[in-house]
Amino acid sequence: MLSNTTICSPATIPPPVVFGADILSLSATWVQNYTLNVPTSFNYNHGDVALQNTEFWNVTITYTHPGHDDRITVETWLTGTWNERLQATGGGGWSAGQFVLSDFFMPGAVGEGYAATTTDAGLGSAGSPEPWAMTSPGNVNLYSLQNLGYVSLNDQATIGKSLVKSFYSKDPEYSYWSGCSQGGRQ
Repeated sequence: MLSNTTICSPATIPPPVVFGADILSLSATWVQNYTLNVPTSFNYNHGDVALQNTEFWNVTITYTHPGHDDRITVETWLTGTWNERLQATGGGGWSAGQFVLSDFFMPGAVGEGYAATTTDAGLGSAGSPEPWAMTSPGNVNLYSLQNLGYVSLNDQATIGKSLVKSFYSKDPEYSYWSGCSQGGRQ
């Protein structure tokens, strides 16, 4: 388990470098006594996981691509019982990553010893494209579509790996992606 709250704070984490992006904020929150049973039905590609009084750091990065009017969030959980692997958790439907099942995907990954990361692709947690897909009737918001399709996913991997390197002083041995119906594309 992690011993104290001084090993990870915004002051001790160098902001990740993301090509073409500006980091807007970096926060680090110490989470203690996290308890949750994650059933297989909500932990795709994995079995049941029981977290009991788990401790981890929730490091959240918010950034933008200047000129694109976007605001993307990447959340990364770093555990003291790290298995030297990074698991990116993804979304379903029109959600890139942070959506209703993230409440199970992220804890499931941390419960198995992974550092875990997810992104909202700047789209929030909307389950449909209506809030972000159009700039006006008949005009597709190409920046948001690109963020959903590939930009935010590459950024998520870059940020997650950078935070792992900063926190554990080494790169992950392996990196994985696990999620819902967006998985075929992601």
